[in-house]
Amino acid sequence: MTHSTSDLERLLNERGQERAGGGPTAHLDTIIRRGRRIRRARRAVAAGGALAIAVVAAGLVNGLLAGASRLDRSTVAQSPADSAQVKPAVKLPESLHVVLGGKNFYLPLLRSERFTTTGAAKTVTFTPASYYTGYKVVCDDARAWVVIQTKLKGGEIGGTAGRCDPPGGGHHDKLSAPADWLKRPQSLKVWVFPADAPVREVAQAVAGCPLAPKSKECDDEAAAHALMRPEVLERLSSKVGERPGSWAVGVYDRPSPTPSAGS
Repeated sequence: MTHSTSDLERLLNERGQERAGGGPTAHLDTIIRRGRRIRRARRAVAAGGALAIAVVAAGLVNGLLAGASRLDRSTVAQSPADSAQVKPAVKLPESLHVVLGGKNFYLPLLRSERFTTTGAAKTVTFTPASYYTGYKVVCDDARAWVVIQTKLKGGEIGGTAGRCDPPGGGHHDKLSAPADWLKRPQSLKVWVFPADAPVREVAQAVAGCPLAPKSKECDDEAAAHALMRPEVLERLSSKVGERPGSWAVGVYDRPSPTPSAGS
């Protein structure tokens, strides 16, 4: 039960009349204490109501957030992946076609490595299974430039250079493989440069392109010929730097005869 200020005034008047008539009177300090208790009770009730409203509001907000979170998860689960954003990885063939002694053979894939940057040399190490080890590079960009270097008999460096399409590659045989080919792990060194790399400009500046025997100008053939020179590779790699680009190199070995038409 609560009392207003008018209640207290009425109580004081009544007590004053009782005192005048000789009846019992209420002490002033008692009335003041009662007024203070009334005000404290009102504040407590008001604070309790505000707290209850805050609790209810918080519950509503939490419920809304939980519902939104469930809706977001459901939307993500039901949304199909954007297939246009997913780029297929470059694919190496399962075998490499070679001609040995005038006959067709297939070298099965022995080892493969994939890379996501171009412009810097990559080394691929493998253990040969025969003297007829082959290799091939495939690129995400068919117009990328590729240089492959491998050791030859007598310590010389051989390999290939040119655009990635048609796929660059080659193979050894008993005449070209180093004497220790089957005695220890061997390696390939591969450079892949972006299609717009300034190959011709660098070749011209460093090596005085054209260098290809049948080239009369600094065309792709002459530029590829110049790429086999270490100083051209070094200058081009420094100029281009490392850039994003997907490509793969495969090492093939242990030849098997060409499958017959009926197999």
